[in-house]
Amino acid sequence: MANPKRKLSRASKGHRRAHLALTRTQLVRCTHCGAMIRPHTICKACGHYRGKQILVADNG
Repeated sequence: MANPKRKLSRASKGHRRAHLALTRTQLVRCTHCGAMIRPHTICKACGHYRGKQILVADNG
């Protein structure tokens, strides 16, 4: 099993981890109702996806 020869500095560790930061979730507006949704997903508010009704709203 490989072991490090010497202690890794905070700077070197930070350079290695520079790309690990979290990114914000991208949101777009639904073309039918205008609600904010994630791209390429069915709108939970109206049930539309790419201009077509996919889910039927349950009114009770």
